[in-house]
Order: sequence, then structure tokens, then C-alpha cells
Amino acid sequence: MTATATRDLDTHHLFTPPETRGAWEARAKELRSQILFAAGLDPLPEKTPLNPRVTGKVEGPDYIIKNVAIETYPGFFLCGNLYSPKGRVGPFPAVLHPHGHWAHGRLQMDADVPKAAPAPAEKGKGRGNLPAIGVNLARQGFVVFAWDMVGYNDTNQVRDHRAFAKDARPWLWNISLLGLQLWNSIRVTDYVTSLPNIDKERIGMTGASGGGTQTFLLSAVDDRIAAAVPVNMVSAGMQGGCLCENGPGLRLGTDNVEIASVMAPRPQLLVSATGDWTKNCLTEEWPALKRIYDLFGKGQNTAVVQFNYEHNFNVESREAMYAWFGRWLLKDADASHFREQPFTTDAKNLRVWTEQNPRPADALTEEQLIQKLKDATELRLSALWPRDKDGLKTFREKMAPALAHSLHVNIDPKRSPSKPVVLEVPIDAFTHQAVLIVASATQRDRATKLAVSLSIKGRALYMFVDAPARTGQSLWDNFFTCYNRTPLGDGVQQVLDVLEGLRPTPNAEHIRLVGLGEGGLVALLARGLFPDIESTVVDVNNFDNSSDDAYLAGPYAPGLRYAGEFRTAALLAADKPLCLFNTGTAFKTDVIAAGYRATGGKLTLKEGDLPDADIAKLLEP
Repeated sequence: MTATATRDLDTHHLFTPPETRGAWEARAKELRSQILFAAGLDPLPEKTPLNPRVTGKVEGPDYIIKNVAIETYPGFFLCGNLYSPKGRVGPFPAVLHPHGHWAHGRLQMDADVPKAAPAPAEKGKGRGNLPAIGVNLARQGFVVFAWDMVGYNDTNQVRDHRAFAKDARPWLWNISLLGLQLWNSIRVTDYVTSLPNIDKERIGMTGASGGGTQTFLLSAVDDRIAAAVPVNMVSAGMQGGCLCENGPGLRLGTDNVEIASVMAPRPQLLVSATGDWTKNCLTEEWPALKRIYDLFGKGQNTAVVQFNYEHNFNVESREAMYAWFGRWLLKDADASHFREQPFTTDAKNLRVWTEQNPRPADALTEEQLIQKLKDATELRLSALWPRDKDGLKTFREKMAPALAHSLHVNIDPKRSPSKPVVLEVPIDAFTHQAVLIVASATQRDRATKLAVSLSIKGRALYMFVDAPARTGQSLWDNFFTCYNRTPLGDGVQQVLDVLEGLRPTPNAEHIRLVGLGEGGLVALLARGLFPDIESTVVDVNNFDNSSDDAYLAGPYAPGLRYAGEFRTAALLAADKPLCLFNTGTAFKTDVIAAGYRATGGKLTLKEGDLPDADIAKLLEP
């Protein structure tokens, strides 16, 4: 098996808008599910108490800034500043403001260069004054919450923003920086909408660069965002160069422009610059996004502006954003009412943790947080393992899509095969039964002999041989698995395509499956996603399904352990006979055995090898 796609974060990719609103709504639903699964948020974790605490306050003549910490997970503190109008009565609209990869995060305070400076503006000057956003929006009648990216300023339980969960191991569990930040954004929305003076129907969101990525991701999956302004990030070119923008499987088959389009028809302004990767936004990205709005008859709900600068969130970009929120959240279309006004404050006064108010001593460490997320996955799975036939139905509904997401395979029966199917035995030679043998190259001779013996008994055969997979760590490099399906997923998809090709054949009314060598685990995964296989015999090849190291060395796919891996694959068809051999002591079968007992299915387990004659017997009708 070899991965066929070769995308990376700089590969040009622009989605093709569908022709109908119905087709788009179906696609948007798929994209939301893909985003949430990639972030490890499908299903959403328990929303535990936020326990907000205010550690300081700054008062200006017409605004108030509170320094706030909330617990997005118990023991994990997200910090930021809450800007509010002073001397006004709500309810107020609110704006959520995540920051990009500025050196000082939410506290970046660059002096602005003169307006309409020639491109590119002086490097490093005037690129962003982020407290200005909070102060000016508060003066205009908004409540604003601006918070840290993970690892910045006060949110530094994670030691290094660009190194959190930085290898293939946590991605097995869908633990990633992107997922942690998207969850933080969801919890920020919970916090802001819980405030007594907030109009929950008027919530906006804006951020530039990495903050722009957070903006369109949250807007795609959370309908509470009523209007959005992602700045200098919606591009068909560079998709975001940080772990916080590249989750496992996030952009497989999609791109930032399509993800941003999921917000339609809610109001959205794209801000772009001539000096960065959004330089073609007026002629390429925004027209594609607008076509989605037009499907809803809401083309007027989106717009694009471009300024002659480098990558920025400078005063002109900010004023465009103010005017957009003024138009849609304050119902004031006069942009002159939303010019930026100067203010004075000291960034050190906006810090949450101080000597007088230190972060709690029992706050989670980075390692404890990762372990906590793994434990939560195992707890969720333990509650889902089927305990009776009704539980099996629920398990299938929830876990079949999860397993398909982890492998990024298409389980729609109407799909077209990902590759042409070449049969070892012609269709017309089938005798109402088909046995598909999935074997690794090392098992070719055994698979051939087994095929011959089964042919003598009148069975038709197809033979599939897989190639060794790349290791998990190599698949993590350069965010490969954010954009490309893994070799494991490619192999499972090919098996599914063959099975689907057999299903409608009158001469193959009964389909059985065998997996040998490294092909055994591929066959087991495919079997879980194809409900019409009557019986399956699988060589699990002494694989240790409880060890992350074992997955990293071979059958790797991001999110595979989050989806319950081979335990899920086995239990999805617990009403059909299954034999697992070569389990040794490594392949843990307790959950599988318990599920089969509970549902009345037939399960055969053998620690050692299984002779071909026994395999043939198990395949008897």
C-alpha cells in the first residue's frame, strides 16, 4: 500500500463549489464532522465548570478591562482579557478575539505605520496592536474577550506553543495543539455567552493569521458565531504553518476556503493583504466562497477587502473589521462611526498571573493534560462497548463513522473505486460465493496455496497483496497526515472497493474474508466497515494492540486509537462469525470477547497459527 496523495501546507488547493444548496449542506455536514474528529472533539468532551476568576482590572475613561482565567479542562487554565463598555447598559453584542503568532500574543502593541503605505510596509512595523481591538470595540458598544494561544503569556502550562503534542504518538489519540485550541475557543464561547449582559444572538469573532484559522474553524463548527472576520488566512495557497493549524486529517480533501465557507450564510468578511498568501483573495478564494453564499440567496452576507501591506492586523484591517461588526451586530452601516481612536495602557497591567495572583499550584502539567485526554478516550470507549444487541446498534452508529474518519476511507456504497479493481478470477467464474484473501507480500505463497485449495471446493477468489507501510513518525513529518491519507487507509480503501465491487454480483451472493500476515489487520479494519461479510478469518500477527509503539512501527493512522482501533473493527460486526489467530499474548481480546458474548456472536480465538484446512473449514457456509 502506498499513499497516493502528496499534498502539504503549501500545495495550492481550491475546492469546487457544488451546484445546489442541498449538495452543499450535505458536504458542510461532512466537513463539520471531519473538523471535530480531527480535533479530538467528536463527541465533544464534558463541559465542566469554567470557574472564572478575575485577577485584576484596568479602568479607562470609557472602557474596563478585566484579567480573567477560566478552566477549559479541570486544572487547565486559559487566560485572557475581558473588555467592556464603561457607563453603558447592555445587553451587548460580543466579539471573540484569538490572536495569531505575534511575538507577544494577545499583548502585541505595534505602533501603526501611515495609512496607504506602499507594499510591503516596513517589515515588523505596524503589523498588529491587539489591545487596540478590545479597547475600540468596547468603546463602540461591544464586550470583547481576547485570549492566549496555548503556550503564550499566561497560558503557559504548555511549555512551548509549537511543540505541544509534537510527534505521531498523541495524534493516534487525536490529541493535538489544534484540538486543544479549538476546545478553548468553544469554552470561551461558553464563558462569554454565560455573562449576564451579553446578547447571545450577537456573537462575533475575529483574528489574524493563526487567529484567523481559529476564527474560521470555530465558525464552521459552532453556530453561536453570528458574524466573523478571519484576517489574512483564508487562502488556497499556504494553509497555516503551525501545529495549531494542522490537525490530523483536518484538510484531507479540503482547504481553508472550503472550511471558511461552512459558515455560510452567516455574515463573513475576508480581510486580505497584497504582501502575503492572501494576495489572490479578490479573484480566487473569495469568489469561490461567495458562490456558497449565493446558494442560500445571501451573497450580500459576505465581502472581501484587501490592503497593500505584508501579513498584518494593522489599523486599516482593524477598521474594516469594526465596520463589519457594526453593520451586522449593531445594525449601523456607516463605517465612519467605527474609526479607531487612540488609547494608553501598559501591557504588563493586562497579565492574569502575577506575584500577588499566581496560577494555582495544582494546575495540570503538559504531560498530565495529555494523559488526562487519553484516559478520557478510554473511559468514553468503555461506556460504548456493546453489552447487548441494542448496544451493538448504538455502537455501530457512533463508531463506524469514527473508524472511517481515522482511516479517511469512503464507506458510501455509491462511491467510485479509488483505484481500478483487478480480479485474479473473472466475475463469471464465481459460484455464488467469493472469498477475498488480503495478504502481505511475505504471505504470497501461503495465500496462493489457500486460494487453490478453496478453488477446488468451487469458491471464487480475489487476491489482494499489500506492501509495507511507512512508520507513523514519518507520516507525521511536515504535517503529512493533515493533508494525505495514510498507507494503512489506502489499503483499507482498496479492500472496501473490491468488496463493494463484489456486492452487487449475482454470482457472489455470499462474501467471506481472510487476512494473512500484515494483511490481516488491514482486512480486520475493512471488515468492520463492510457489514455484508458473512464470516472472517484474520491473522493478527501477534500485534500488540495496546501499545502506541506498535502502531507507530506499522499500522498507523491518526485517530486510530481514539476510534477504538482493532477492538472497534472487530465489534462492529459482532453478529457475524470472526476468527482471530496468532493473537499470542500481545493482541488483547478481552473487550472483543466480552462484546461477542453479550451479543451472541460467534468468535474463535487462537494464540498460535491456524492451518489452511482449518481456515477453509471456518469459511464453510
